[in-house]
Amino acid sequence: MKFTFSPLGLLLLVSAPSFALTLEQGDQHWQIDPDTLAIILKQDSQTFTINQGSLQIDGQTQQATQVTQSAEQATWTLKPSGVQVSAQLQQGLNIHFRWPSAVGIERQAPKALRWFDLSEASTQTLLLPFDEGMRVPTDNPTWTRYLIDNHSGANTTQDLKMPFWSAQQSEHFISYQLLNATNNQLHFSEQQNKLDLQAEHWFTPLNQSEPFSMRITVGDEMLAGAKAYRDWREAAGLRVSLAEKRKANPQIEKMMGASHVYLFGRDLIAVQDVRDWWGLRDWFWRSEFTPSPELQKELASLKKGQDWLNQYQKKLLVGEINQALNQKFSAAPSSIQAQYQAAQQRKAWLTEHAGAYLKPSDQWGQGLAQPMISTLQQAGLSKLWLGLDNWMPAFYQPQVVDSAKQAGYLIGVYDSYNTAIEKGINDSWLTAQLPDRMRENCAIEKADGTLQLGFRGNGFYLNPACELGYVKQRVQDILHFGRFNSLFLDVDGTAMAREDYRSLSNETAMLAAFNTRMQDIANTPNLILGSEDGNALTTQGLVFAHGMETVGFGWTDQAMKSDKQSPYYLGNWYPDEKPDFFFKSAQVKEPYRSLLFAPEYKVPLYQTVFHDELISNHHWHSDSLKFSNVKAVRDLRAMLFNTPAMVHLSRDETHKNSARIEQLKHYQQGFLPLHEQLWDKALVDFRWLDKQGQVQQTRYSDGSILSANFSAQPFKLTGGEVLAPHTLMAKLSNGETLTWAPMP
Repeated sequence: MKFTFSPLGLLLLVSAPSFALTLEQGDQHWQIDPDTLAIILKQDSQTFTINQGSLQIDGQTQQATQVTQSAEQATWTLKPSGVQVSAQLQQGLNIHFRWPSAVGIERQAPKALRWFDLSEASTQTLLLPFDEGMRVPTDNPTWTRYLIDNHSGANTTQDLKMPFWSAQQSEHFISYQLLNATNNQLHFSEQQNKLDLQAEHWFTPLNQSEPFSMRITVGDEMLAGAKAYRDWREAAGLRVSLAEKRKANPQIEKMMGASHVYLFGRDLIAVQDVRDWWGLRDWFWRSEFTPSPELQKELASLKKGQDWLNQYQKKLLVGEINQALNQKFSAAPSSIQAQYQAAQQRKAWLTEHAGAYLKPSDQWGQGLAQPMISTLQQAGLSKLWLGLDNWMPAFYQPQVVDSAKQAGYLIGVYDSYNTAIEKGINDSWLTAQLPDRMRENCAIEKADGTLQLGFRGNGFYLNPACELGYVKQRVQDILHFGRFNSLFLDVDGTAMAREDYRSLSNETAMLAAFNTRMQDIANTPNLILGSEDGNALTTQGLVFAHGMETVGFGWTDQAMKSDKQSPYYLGNWYPDEKPDFFFKSAQVKEPYRSLLFAPEYKVPLYQTVFHDELISNHHWHSDSLKFSNVKAVRDLRAMLFNTPAMVHLSRDETHKNSARIEQLKHYQQGFLPLHEQLWDKALVDFRWLDKQGQVQQTRYSDGSILSANFSAQPFKLTGGEVLAPHTLMAKLSNGETLTWAPMP
């Protein structure tokens, strides 16, 4: 490896196997042991332990040879591995490792480069972007146990949402950015009663020509690492602001200040669409369909004038009618056009045969129905993103989609191209009904020769570079028949990078393929594209993402998953039109309540990087109303970080004073004026106003200041204003002052 130095640079050739290097720039003096990669920084009369010396390659310690050095650069070769290393001071300390081209790697025997070992003794806090941003005291045993159990072995593309972390030593923050974030793992452990962190990179047959590079910087604030990463993305040409995106697509204006709403239910009619229950019951008994034993048990003996149908019986009857129609006019797994035609056939047939017992067919629908859109308008909700988890409701009632757009709303549907399953396995899982050629030819092949199983072990995961022509056509068909002006593309935004030995594509290529696919779809005129998470490495074309502000947790916790008597039980995944999992209120148990929701453990790392580039929200498993005992904290933090609320709705919410509609109205009162002012501004400062982190403040690039009091006590701000408990106060640069507090 060669460097060209300035005439003033002193070039040394050192033959000894170990040599303490010192690189100097300004007041920074970086001392590096090239054998072990132990690094010490001396700056401003302070000494920081940047990295403990524990370098190993393929499980072996190394010795440095062929060491060259100037004032700001050094190179050496490690033996016995032959890995070439360079270090350079340029906006921090940049270190690059290159695998020797003459040394091959077997596909089932990748080579591990263990390069990082946290100085746990001198580190007080870790800042980790496993979500919006975690602040982790390294002497907290609960945090240590949680990270060991839940994040040890994490990768740095999908698990770590942005490829950096920061370690606080005294008043300084040392940040470690992975310039190429693929094929890495983080390992947490406990050492000397403190949290420890190690990192390693894996060289494989598919990535061995790519150097592994990282950058180490030092700052004096919690946001220093996020700001450095934002600057790096800007310099690399990766950042596309919302303002730039709006110039290309003015429809983005509709996202400014919009709350996000998922409308549940995918079948033709709802209980609310029936006007003559006795007539409908008698018709179903006379029809070509056969009532199930359960329905016969519940309804056969009831007599008009003597009995009445309870809510369960009504839902049972409507459910069987919908199921019978779905079977009579099968929609899957045919083409999108065939699914649209099946939807229209069901609607026409039911209108002809049972219309006398139902309300007008243009009013039918479960979540997506004209009464729902009318209710949202009557409630004064001016800006909304509406989402469906299935396109069939729009195929039943495309005119309702038009009505939503005329109301000024964005309306989109969930779609995905990452798992393909065989026909007949689960035909209601429409997105996974992909052509056989995709399932057979696009499945990812692992290093051991087996195929990568798909979501929850079903089918196979697919390479996103495969069959782009089919993907583009299906997307266009969905948008055409569903008349959507938005699309939610599942998984693509999560940076779920894998190696594919079938196509010989590495993780870097897979990330590029996700970005290419999203950008191609986003280029559709007037379409607003969103995806899952919005991880830093897969954001091209995205305007919004769901998942960053509340990530999934406790997947294996029995109290949350199985114990129906527990206050922490999340709920069943049924009924389809209003699943308890999404609508049932639950409490968050410890330690999740403290670690994942307490204000003192949250830092707006993601918003520092992406606030004016991409609108982030909760994962759809956990809308703003899901968790009763942390609702106020989540709501205040969303306002402080200027991110929208998410509220799930079902057809039984179709009156403007329903509890969930009232919550949406209240969110709009706070978020709409804030986001319309701040959507194109950077989050530039975050600080605690008290010592416990219960009163926090964010500042944006226009000078707007938002202060939130998470505590139960009033707090006096420096300007003399008293900030009430559980309240946010915003002083906007346009002169407006806004005060907002969460509803119970």
